[in-house]
Amino acid sequence: MSLELANVLASVFTALVIAATAIAALGQLRHMRMGNQITALLALQSEFDTQEFRDAEVLVRQDLARMIEDESFCVFLVTYSRQRESVVLRNDFVTLRQSATLIANTYENLGALVKNGIIDRRLFLDIYSWIVAGSWSQLEGFVAIGRTTSGTDSIFENFEYIAAISREWLKSNQ
Repeated sequence: MSLELANVLASVFTALVIAATAIAALGQLRHMRMGNQITALLALQSEFDTQEFRDAEVLVRQDLARMIEDESFCVFLVTYSRQRESVVLRNDFVTLRQSATLIANTYENLGALVKNGIIDRRLFLDIYSWIVAGSWSQLEGFVAIGRTTSGTDSIFENFEYIAAISREWLKSNQ
């Protein structure tokens, strides 16, 4: 075998090894991405399973719709948010506000993860769409008061984003 032929074969073999390595690296990146998504979903599930979150969900489900209709509760929310006047702190108002905020913040964070591609959108919608859509329905009035009080629509925008895509998903996948 001539030296030139050996050189060509070595170059071809090297190119094949590099190509195989690149393909293996792409496979490993895909597995790492899936592993990161699984970790994120497990962390979210752990958050949803905490007693604090479950208690907040029960309180919001049972009381928020009724309390949003109560003028004194709405005045409390506005006054508390603006921090301009001294607020009469009724324990039931404070607890309900904290519960609603905990749930909305959790979904806000989840929305940011989905919107930025950290959690796969299709996977998220398959698991959480009905939960998010229901939670948005319960908290929509609370969010509206917060947005009106602050003068910005950016409050809980990631929560609203995942609520909108969840509703679309539910309509098209029933």
